[in-house]
Amino acid sequence: MAYIFVQLMPELAVGGRELSELDITEFTPTPITEAGLFLIAMIGLVTFFVLDVRTGQGRSSTKTSFRVHLVSFASVSVIYAYTLPSLVTTGVDYAVLFTVVIGAHLLLADRALARAHPQQFAHQTRWVGIAAVVVGFLAAYLLPAANEYLLASATAFLGGVLLMTTFREELPAASRARIPWFLLGLTIMTILLLAALAMGEGR
Repeated sequence: MAYIFVQLMPELAVGGRELSELDITEFTPTPITEAGLFLIAMIGLVTFFVLDVRTGQGRSSTKTSFRVHLVSFASVSVIYAYTLPSLVTTGVDYAVLFTVVIGAHLLLADRALARAHPQQFAHQTRWVGIAAVVVGFLAAYLLPAANEYLLASATAFLGGVLLMTTFREELPAASRARIPWFLLGLTIMTILLLAALAMGEGR
């Protein structure tokens, strides 16, 4: 949660202003251009929410439901691997924190898949996850010319997915919530992110 509000949202706002300075403003009004990354984030949120709801309502077979969740898991892994090289060039400290945040998300997704689909999970998921990371890294290095624009869009889409999963999976139910532990974790992550931002500004 801290990553979304301390880093991701400001990053999307800055990225939107940078996009408004590109040639695409000839075809799109500036206010819409500046909101472009937020629209991509919204698409990411809605896409994964709809997939999750439809598979959870029993409209698909167990095998189809597993495949939908597996594609979702792999997509996030690809986008993460695609964005990581640029984060390392921005700063190792920020890249490490980003990895911690995304790693926690992927771990939760991994555990959720294991609980929902124990038989299929054991045979397929980890190989798909490894392949997705490899594909993401290859895309980052094979598409350098378009990297700047694809990177901003990929980060925005990933942000939408994280926003959905944060409020849907990572926040505890009210009946099981432990407010002191929740506030402690939120405070620690916020301090770490602010420290990384401060170190980045100091360079």
